[in-house]
Amino acid sequence: KPIREREAGRPVACPSVLRGRALRGRKILRLMRKTNRLLEPEHDGRGASGEPPSGSPSLLSTKDFAMTKKILSIREHYDFTNRDGTKLGEGDGNFLQFPAKFVVLDANNAEIMHLNGKLLSIRREFDIYDPSGNLVGIMKKKLVKLIGSEYWVEKNGVDYMRIFGSFVEHDYRMEVNKVQVAQVHRKWVSIRDQFGVSMTGNADPRIVIGAVIAIEHEEVTERRH
Repeated sequence: KPIREREAGRPVACPSVLRGRALRGRKILRLMRKTNRLLEPEHDGRGASGEPPSGSPSLLSTKDFAMTKKILSIREHYDFTNRDGTKLGEGDGNFLQFPAKFVVLDANNAEIMHLNGKLLSIRREFDIYDPSGNLVGIMKKKLVKLIGSEYWVEKNGVDYMRIFGSFVEHDYRMEVNKVQVAQVHRKWVSIRDQFGVSMTGNADPRIVIGAVIAIEHEEVTERRH
């Protein structure tokens, strides 16, 4: 068959040539669309890796944050926010679990850590784990103290932190090597079941957060319920 025909004095491509050109055009268009999608910036607040932008607040890097406690049916729930009210994460426990267990999530619902309570004879303790199940620290309560209560945390098998003060009033401090590293207070909160946590020194924030949850459960929630 002839490749070209004449119509009104102008060359006209035959149908097979037209189909080939259309097919090549569609392929080029698909390739251009795919390339544009790859070059388009993300619009959901995350980078190409799916992580939050480096400037986003993080529970583990925030020096001052508030914890708001909520008792929801059989759940013991905590909301973590910074001083501007931005949500940093949450913690959840279950009253039906004995001893108690808690999991702490970041603002993207990814696990940061979890706590497992243990009942050893007359002493309770809480084991603090990272998301992979590696032991971060063990918190225990001092049984004999003349005034008030006191807790300590073991890390890698040795004493790491001492915690003392008024736990019911949310006014206590944490010390490492006799230096204050964190404080629980009500300086800039007004809600009844809300209290502030300030990181004032060099300490593992997972141990601080885990200790606060465990103490709140032992000293406040258990006594009220």
